[in-house]
Amino acid sequence: MTKMWMLLVGVAVGVLGTWGATAREVTVLTWNHFVPGFNDEFVRQAQEWGRINGVTVRVDFASLPDLAIRLSAEVEARSGHDIVLLFNYNVALFKDYLVELDDLASELDDLYGPWAEGAKFLCFLDGHWRAIPWCFQSLVATINKDHWNAIGLTIADMLEFTWDDLLNVAPRLAAIGHPIGFAIRDTFDANGGLFPILWSFGARVVDEEGYVTVFSPETKAAIEYVMKLSKYMPPDVFAWDDAGNNRFILAGIGSWTPNPPSIWAVAVRDKLPIVNSITHAPLPKGPYGRFRVADYNSFGIWKFSPNIDLAKDLLRWLMRPDNVVKQVEASWGYNQPTLRVYNEISYWMTREPLRFYHPAIEELRPTGWPAPPGPEWAMAYNLHIVPLMFAKAVTGEMTPDEAMRWAEAELLRLGFKHK
Repeated sequence: MTKMWMLLVGVAVGVLGTWGATAREVTVLTWNHFVPGFNDEFVRQAQEWGRINGVTVRVDFASLPDLAIRLSAEVEARSGHDIVLLFNYNVALFKDYLVELDDLASELDDLYGPWAEGAKFLCFLDGHWRAIPWCFQSLVATINKDHWNAIGLTIADMLEFTWDDLLNVAPRLAAIGHPIGFAIRDTFDANGGLFPILWSFGARVVDEEGYVTVFSPETKAAIEYVMKLSKYMPPDVFAWDDAGNNRFILAGIGSWTPNPPSIWAVAVRDKLPIVNSITHAPLPKGPYGRFRVADYNSFGIWKFSPNIDLAKDLLRWLMRPDNVVKQVEASWGYNQPTLRVYNEISYWMTREPLRFYHPAIEELRPTGWPAPPGPEWAMAYNLHIVPLMFAKAVTGEMTPDEAMRWAEAELLRLGFKHK
């Protein structure tokens, strides 16, 4: 993922008002998109809605880590933006402060639905829609096909790849100077590499009833697998930030990493020589199936917003099919749809590097699944407990059993139940 910087963008219709100066102003706090150029399209759409309705719109952008801090500050102050971007389990974390959006969610479902399973899982809480699922991105295998061709393998070979197959070829790729790699540390990207392995080995960190199940033979098998695989990765994967794998691939060094297509999009945008070498493939499968992490972006409206009805109408506008198509195009296919009708968009299938990105052949799951989408997992996710569990074992700081016990204790401390 590209490095996330804070941006503040003011969009005015007529004369831009000051913060909260008029009831005819709608403010939006959203994330600084990983694909360069997407923010401009988002602002354009918001500005168009404002022009039609005679409403001033201000859009503020923040990095994902900063976003969580700003949301907490707005709740504490009971003041801030009308519409806020809620990443993954942050819907559950802030649910008591969000307007119930049952009417809008039902309207969109009737027009364009049904909603994607993961979208409803995260946003329909305690019998109410607490947020509107906007889009999601998922972490597929981003590869340099030239490096794989050098060891005699193609995308066709990777369609039936298992994690054992990846472990078998990893030494060969490392030997030619083009290793595989993904972050193994306290960073959001680490989930995309680690959870598919956990799930495909049969492990569940917390079960659907909220009981901690991380200490298990299945989790241990996944940890031991990553310990073996990491021997053929660059040693700095333990220090990568969320842009580490981007640099790894774009530098021409890396051969395989889990990521949405933002790496490819940057190569296309900047007309890098490597662009024709980058493509995507499904993630490997394990004894219990083939999985892919899906990260959901949803929009909520604060209960303390003075412009609830206007905010709903802006969300309705952003979810119109003609606007969603433009969002997909501006994101270079990075944004994946949360409603059925948007699956008919042809963007992904008409671009060879994206044909295995959407629709996915893996099972798509939110990070942490099947843990109940409550504030406990929101905190566990934001504290990177699972990536840290792996890091402690893989670096030798702890044994696998000790690392699992550490994670178990951390999850219990956050409020999950003991099995």
